Amino acid sequence: MTSEVVEEEQDFGFSRVYAIELKYRQKPAIDRTRLYANMELYTGTTQQAGESERAGLAVWEPHESGPDDLLHFFHLNYMISYSEGEMPAQTSLMPVDNRPEGDYATAVQQSWHWREAGEVMGGCGYTLLLTDLMASGLEPQDRLRLITGALRAVLETAPCDAVYFRASDKLVEPQAYLAAVEEGALLYGAMNIRFYNVEGTGSGRSEGLMDSLGLAALGIPDVQCHFYDLDPSELAGQLTDAAYYLFGQGDVIEDGETIGFTEDMRWRCEHQYALAQPQRVVIDIDPGDPYYAGRQANSR
Repeated sequence: MTSEVVEEEQDFGFSRVYAIELKYRQKPAIDRTRLYANMELYTGTTQQAGESERAGLAVWEPHESGPDDLLHFFHLNYMISYSEGEMPAQTSLMPVDNRPEGDYATAVQQSWHWREAGEVMGGCGYTLLLTDLMASGLEPQDRLRLITGALRAVLETAPCDAVYFRASDKLVEPQAYLAAVEEGALLYGAMNIRFYNVEGTGSGRSEGLMDSLGLAALGIPDVQCHFYDLDPSELAGQLTDAAYYLFGQGDVIEDGETIGFTEDMRWRCEHQYALAQPQRVVIDIDPGDPYYAGRQANSR
């Protein structure tokens, strides 16, 4: 991969490796036979891949090197074409050192959907890390379906106390996550709708910034709105709808086009760099006068 491609991906906010942390109060016991069966159930039927295969799923288990508890899955229903031929997308599950609570501070602050997140995280002392590998070439929807299926397989085999999506900086309650995904809310953990009160600008008005985090990691622009005097709860629903539209259709909104959530609503869109960290490409949504608080000076 050329350095130009790497820089472009970093500039966009793309994640070549997708990572999800499963947080436990105590080390879980993993029934590998059940895990393999669940992995096949949620990631699709696969072909035979040698003597280390179980229940039709290609699995590599290290014996002489690497973490003792590392599991590596080859998902043969998610093939990616390269110049040298095809290769299956892969996922790995492994224990990792517990990170300091402070690393999750921003996720806890934005946990409007799960008020107990901070308390639960404070009691967790064991972490399993689920990642994808060689999967960045998949379409964003397929890539998320794969990692979602793998996560469901692990959660139904070894239930945890909290799930942390690194790409969206979002903490979710495991059972709430499973229920949401079952109902089709594929972005429930993969996307975080964040809200910031903006103070000290001297406007004398109620000023806020709301954005999504998580889409750019998959190769789709996030969304943001810098606004005055709008209802944050209503705007959160509107940005969620816009994000799901982009996730389903791709980056199809051109600069200057408008979107509307009602018949008389026409909000102008423009690709920009995000106002809030991390750096990534977003579609900035302008609700018009008198509600728009202004785009950043250095737009994309």
